[in-house]
Amino acid sequence: MDRIRYFRMLAVFLLAALMLAACSSTDFDPENQQEYGAGGVYLGQNIKEAIGVLKPAKADFMDMVSRQTYTIDQMAAGEGEAVMGMLLVDHSQLIVKVKNGLIQSIMLGAVAQEDAQKFKTIRGLGMYDSADQLQKLYGKGTGEKEVVYQGSKYQASFGLADQKVAWMRFDMR
Repeated sequence: MDRIRYFRMLAVFLLAALMLAACSSTDFDPENQQEYGAGGVYLGQNIKEAIGVLKPAKADFMDMVSRQTYTIDQMAAGEGEAVMGMLLVDHSQLIVKVKNGLIQSIMLGAVAQEDAQKFKTIRGLGMYDSADQLQKLYGKGTGEKEVVYQGSKYQASFGLADQKVAWMRFDMR
């Protein structure tokens, strides 16, 4: 009788452990907009909030159509058709595209080695991490030199050079 009780308890414990593991999955979620970003900023985030997170030393924004310059407050209020911005964060540049006050695209490249860990993704992937680390954190993507992950609304691209992450780009589709 005690053996049966023991096996029942063991079965319940194993079932609970399997369910907990399934519920706390860390697989890449292609429909979660926060998966598409780095350095604490992500697609769909308001530009004013993103600036508060990044705290750039310099930020210049210009509408790609009219060539008019925009302030952060103007963009946060939804002004501008397709505004591109260059942000200087420590020794590195981050390029963003903003529409209706929300980030539509984030591009990172030529990040200084000393800033590499500041621009980690939500999964913990940093600039100059290995291609193996990219696959471990995100799974198998399409492409070899440019590895792409897609959801129905978003796309993440990681450029590889010498089997290390050399650039990142996140776009709304």
